[in-house]
Amino acid sequence: MEKEERLTKQIKTVYTEIAKRLVAPSFSFPEGGQAKRQLSKFIVNFTQICGGEFNTSRLVDYCVFQLHKNRNAQYQRTLAPKTFGTTALQKYLSMSSKSKQYLEDQWLSEANLTRAYLNSLICKKEHPQSKYIYMPSEECTKKRSINTDIGFLICSTSTLMWSPFSPACQICTNVEKCKQETAIKYPELYRIRLEEYGERR
Repeated sequence: MEKEERLTKQIKTVYTEIAKRLVAPSFSFPEGGQAKRQLSKFIVNFTQICGGEFNTSRLVDYCVFQLHKNRNAQYQRTLAPKTFGTTALQKYLSMSSKSKQYLEDQWLSEANLTRAYLNSLICKKEHPQSKYIYMPSEECTKKRSINTDIGFLICSTSTLMWSPFSPACQICTNVEKCKQETAIKYPELYRIRLEEYGERR
């Protein structure tokens, strides 16, 4: 399960980087159960295609292929999970070629992106607290009594507090006070949240 979570994060990281730089600046990968199941199935199928070991270089090639192919499509966020479906995988296997890769590389260069750079996003050592940078499961709790003193108390006792990626935190009027408290209670988590946010902007 831990390996699957790591691979899922790698997929989202690479796909999101390309999408934001070249397709839709406001893109964010869906976090719902359907997207999770689609990626889980993709990891199994892609691992088999790679000969039993998940190949991160081929993952980069796959993400580039799909986003280049669908670069003019509407509703990129809705489309994202489908690009990891069985049909999309078959298209990658049948359509990928050296001539297409050349066109893809030209496209990547428009945003000063390279496959080597995208690979480096995967190879970068993961911080042990990185899975806590954004916790979608905390959103309901954070929205409970939002913008009130009692809401702040609920957040500070029942969540890992402020995250720049949290939709609830982005609209909360207690944000400055919460950021200060987060920095005191969770200094390292606060640091890597700011670092990750800076890298994704």
